Amino acid sequence: MTESELAALLDAHDGLVRSCVNSVLPFAEFLALYNDFPQAYALDGHEATPDERAILQRSRKRIAFHCQLASVLSGLSSAADSANGMYGDAGRFGPTVGLMRLRELVGRYPDFKAEPGPGK
Repeated sequence: MTESELAALLDAHDGLVRSCVNSVLPFAEFLALYNDFPQAYALDGHEATPDERAILQRSRKRIAFHCQLASVLSGLSSAADSANGMYGDAGRFGPTVGLMRLRELVGRYPDFKAEPGPGK
């Protein structure tokens, strides 16, 4: 992946986040379009060449934001499932809470940049 390809990919996903938190894009559509980003693109560098790792390193804070977003949404379940108490007991939550958590994350990182976690 080139630097410009990575920048375009991050810009596109930043735009999806922005559209969702600004209520332009419904949360369900956001989830469908966001589609397991960034994991689906191996942005952790495990499949990268040395040159690609350097590119990823330069965008590490932008990638870290999206990794945190994936983590924040990892317990998301459907509205119907979240109504079942067993899902809540297991730490699962519905779309309303998911959108709230997305907005909270953007409130903490309005420029969509976060510090990478340990080992990143």
